[in-house]
Amino acid sequence: MSKKKHHEKKHEEKNENQVDIEALQKQNEELQAKLDEALRAYAKCENDKKLLQKEADSAIEYAYEKFAKDLLPVVDSLELAIAHSGDIEDKAEAFDKLLEGVELTLKKLLDTFKNHGIEPVEHDEFNPEIHQAIQQVQSEEHEDGQIVDIYQKGYTLKGRVIRPSMVTINKK
Repeated sequence: MSKKKHHEKKHEEKNENQVDIEALQKQNEELQAKLDEALRAYAKCENDKKLLQKEADSAIEYAYEKFAKDLLPVVDSLELAIAHSGDIEDKAEAFDKLLEGVELTLKKLLDTFKNHGIEPVEHDEFNPEIHQAIQQVQSEEHEDGQIVDIYQKGYTLKGRVIRPSMVTINKK
């Protein structure tokens, strides 16, 4: 092989090597840019996740605040009843007014519960998902398994039982 051809071949190899290195450098830069983009996207997702968690925690906290504010009139009513009960000299009249105040306050409290999705459990038929049978009695007036008496009301929060009713059921 002539020197010229040998030199040209070497020059071509050198150019190929340079082209390969340049292509590899370009690919490396593109990959680095994509990696940087992916890392920025990951960091944004992490920041968004933290922000959403903070907002969720805040929403829960303020939900309690609204419930608490809605209960304040109930507290006011009870405080007024206590404060004014001593002002009435006739104890029978004081008792009647106190009872009337307690009934109105209870109504206010139950209305507040209802506004927040808290409702008493229904007592039509015994249902082990919402009732807890604490005693069985024999009664000719009731069907077998029917609720005879309610010891403690149960409540649901937006359809979910938060306290089952304690009931007596008939057992024949």
